[in-house]
Amino acid sequence: MRAVRAGPAIWRLERQPLEVPTPPRAPLAISLQDIVVTGRKRDERLSDVPIAISVIQPDMAGEMAARRSVHDELASAEGAFTTNLGPGRDRIFLRGVADSAFNGSTQSTVNIYLDDARVSYATPDPDLRLLDIDRVELLRGPQGTLYGSGALGGIVRIIPNKPDLQNWSGMAAIEGSQVAHGGLGGAIEAVINAPLISGRLGFRLAAYGDQVGGWIHDQAREASDVNRSRRFGARAILGWQIADAWRADVGLTTQWLNVRDSQYAFRGLERSTARAEPHDNDFLAATVAVRGKLGALDLTSSTAYVTHEFSSIYDATSRASALGLAAPLGFEEHRLLTLATHEIRLSDSVSRRPWVTGATILQAENTLQDSYLPPASPNIRLLSQHNDSLEAALFGEVTQPLGKNWSATIGARAYLSRVDNEQDGQTARRARKQGITPSLTLSWRPLDHGVVWLRYASAVRPGGINTDGDSSARSFQSDDLKSLELGWRLTLADGRLRLNGSLFGLRWENVQSDTLGMDSLVRTINAGRARNVGAELSAALRFEPFQVEGNLTVQRGRLYRPSPAANALGDDNRLPVLPDYAGGLKLTYARPVGDAMLGGFVSARYTGSARLSFDPSLDRPMGDFWVSDVGAELSRGNWKAGLTVANLFDQREDSFGYGNPFTLRTIDQRTPMQPRTLTLRLQKHF
Repeated sequence: MRAVRAGPAIWRLERQPLEVPTPPRAPLAISLQDIVVTGRKRDERLSDVPIAISVIQPDMAGEMAARRSVHDELASAEGAFTTNLGPGRDRIFLRGVADSAFNGSTQSTVNIYLDDARVSYATPDPDLRLLDIDRVELLRGPQGTLYGSGALGGIVRIIPNKPDLQNWSGMAAIEGSQVAHGGLGGAIEAVINAPLISGRLGFRLAAYGDQVGGWIHDQAREASDVNRSRRFGARAILGWQIADAWRADVGLTTQWLNVRDSQYAFRGLERSTARAEPHDNDFLAATVAVRGKLGALDLTSSTAYVTHEFSSIYDATSRASALGLAAPLGFEEHRLLTLATHEIRLSDSVSRRPWVTGATILQAENTLQDSYLPPASPNIRLLSQHNDSLEAALFGEVTQPLGKNWSATIGARAYLSRVDNEQDGQTARRARKQGITPSLTLSWRPLDHGVVWLRYASAVRPGGINTDGDSSARSFQSDDLKSLELGWRLTLADGRLRLNGSLFGLRWENVQSDTLGMDSLVRTINAGRARNVGAELSAALRFEPFQVEGNLTVQRGRLYRPSPAANALGDDNRLPVLPDYAGGLKLTYARPVGDAMLGGFVSARYTGSARLSFDPSLDRPMGDFWVSDVGAELSRGNWKAGLTVANLFDQREDSFGYGNPFTLRTIDQRTPMQPRTLTLRLQKHF
């Protein structure tokens, strides 16, 4: 027998069908309204969830992107934007909550979760390769009630496939790629699922290695394709069915990412530097999730321990003479995050008043070390700082029906945070913050697969302490975000048409923003008050064998009351890395050809003009470009072959990034998009 989901909390037992080969047919589009999501920390049908949530499931386009990370998947989601600093350096922004392109010590505005475990804090996106992933849930913020500090912009939840305790299975794939005007790349992937004790204990392992060919050329060093990157990683999950209603999943995710050089240029795809600027990024996450029943209640316990170590080296030769050091001079920024989190919660998803309540604790230790690297001499330590953050919270949310099709959901989170700072083993300072972040949602369900909602939500990001230096701000205050949103998610025409959207308004107080001091070191300031009003719209229409999808983001994010520290002079008060207009279209095709299946897609997305920073001395115009991708796929039995061309027209506009902080004010730096990239993939399931 097998269990088939028939509703949010209903399962139907069916006889296991015989594995008889059947001829291929045009696949129906996945019925997204029947997907069960856990973004609100309890099982719910996607079509019933009254929040702005997107579910991204890997398809051919996503599986064959040259980098295959969250950065690539978010490109097709409305209201989602990322920087383009390079693999392992990028920041993610959702719902118009963008503070800076620079990577400082403050928390990101978007939290990254691996299933139920938070794996990010004051760090950029680790650029995990999305192999063997069931789905990515994108919750637009603020999400302070259920997810706590830092969730101003929202949440990205990466949900991997769990071990199947009954059946053996696996997958192997190989890729080859060529970057126009650059080098060769490729990847190998393997997944195996092994039931160790049938129905009780199982193991799932996913492993990969990839290389992306570089495309930046350094004339001074007579080097080509200098920004080539290599990445190796694995994820192992042990699944244990402890009892009929209890299961534990113990996981280990690790990745090593090495980039030979930065990906900025002075003109075209070329630049001249005195030394290489490599980046090293190592990530490790150990997770334990236990789920079970206490009577009619669902209990979930999630524990994680994360280490994320990364370092970047920059060419600091421009400061060598002023410092009395020999050239070529390097500068190394080294960061180490250790993050421990635990959350336990109870929920009841099927009662007349669905609810969830829980407690969470987080401890994060950030170590920052900055050093000059003279040639043939010992390193010169410039800064050593240790930040120890502790956060604890109680949270809850409950839904009250109001008649047949109406309901109200109220939630709150009571939190306490503390940051201890020690610099160079001497100076010690402390910052504290406590409070409550509430939310309130009124929802209406006019259709079986549809919901309309009005939602108020809030989130807070605790303040902290800056390094000593030329900045007058020795500390920065907490910032808080409040939003009002009118949203809808409708499925019409027997599931062939989906209409999603939201109208939102945000008010952001004491905006925390990372900026560069005159010594080219990153510090965090309070930039002032900001607001954003806008609309995020998406639609999908299926008329087999075709499906067309589109999205549009229109917004106006402005810093309307800048602080003196922001140095926001002039008439341009746009929030950084945030275009006023963005959107995209995608057409997919799938139909049988004999005993095989043929598929293809073509997509185009537009990103409007934006800026790099509040500070005019650091600001650069960016964006205002189109990017198009195409692909084709042929599958037969357990075999699949595909071809994609990313950035079909080889666009080279300046995207959202910067290069060298020591020359940013004096040299016109630009970060071109990855040139046209051809990828071939061969894959077999067994």
